[in-house]
Amino acid sequence: MDIILGGWEALVNYFTIHRIISLTIAFFLSGAIAQFMSQGAVMKYFGPNSHKGMSYVIAAISGAILAVCSCSVLPMFASIRKKGAGIGPAIAFLFSGPAINVLAIIMTFSMIGFNIGLVRVIGAVGLSMIIGYTMYLLYNKSEVVDANEAMFQMDDDKSRNLWQNALFFAVLVGILISGVRNPIPTTGLTVVLIMILIRFFKKQELIDWCIATFDLAKKIVPLFVIGIFAAGVITALIPSSFMVKYVGNNSYGANMIASVFGAFMYFATLTEVPIVNGFMSLGMLPGPATALLLAGPSLSLPNMIVISRFLGIKKAFTYFALVILLSALVGMIAGLFIY
Repeated sequence: MDIILGGWEALVNYFTIHRIISLTIAFFLSGAIAQFMSQGAVMKYFGPNSHKGMSYVIAAISGAILAVCSCSVLPMFASIRKKGAGIGPAIAFLFSGPAINVLAIIMTFSMIGFNIGLVRVIGAVGLSMIIGYTMYLLYNKSEVVDANEAMFQMDDDKSRNLWQNALFFAVLVGILISGVRNPIPTTGLTVVLIMILIRFFKKQELIDWCIATFDLAKKIVPLFVIGIFAAGVITALIPSSFMVKYVGNNSYGANMIASVFGAFMYFATLTEVPIVNGFMSLGMLPGPATALLLAGPSLSLPNMIVISRFLGIKKAFTYFALVILLSALVGMIAGLFIY
């Protein structure tokens, strides 16, 4: 009974009015990204003829467009490889896809705190480029890529100018940041958003946006609720002394334990956030928590099995080792500055 009450208490404590409204805004923002930003426009930069520096940057930040977990990113990874993407940008995309989607980052800031949220963003983007480029240096000579293979084509929306889309997303982000605790600026931004929607968007586009948002919420919210409940159960089950013993310090070993644990666990989209928050309440320090947040979303046991079959044992295990070792290193460095 105490275990069930622990899960229920975690749900009650999390789903306050403020968080529900913030989560709703975040889902509408993610739905807008999914509906109005072309994934094809991102994918085209991964090709063998693309600018190498730009391809890594695009791959590293593309996770912000995709609300995916470590397993659902695999079909997209396989697809861009088949279409001719080099191993470096493709690996950068494989790591960043689950690591920095908008909802995960927003929930990290909201639930765990600004410092760890910021380190997660910077660490995920930086590690994706470092890991991708390292894989390129190690295995580029063994790559056989058809440079004439057609990449995804851009499918840009011609109904609006770039500044109109940029203004739309900027206002949405502003509403999210302002939130319910700042009613005056939020009200003003909401009025601006309504004017933008009336002036620049067609009725069917707004309907499609709502559908995309609902589909996203339908897939993620049940998993998120389960994750919060599971975090409450874990908090009730695991004694704080156990957590303090193994990840209650900022040694590289403690960060490695967190990184390895995250790599083998499967975290559905967003569920890593409440689970890590639960671990921290038991004594996990910010360093190991950061390591888990970096390694956990990008790897899982099912994910590793599929990647091994697709890349081959040597390349796959090199990638796994880089993710685990570098996530632990970033966690340890972050732990020196976050208290």
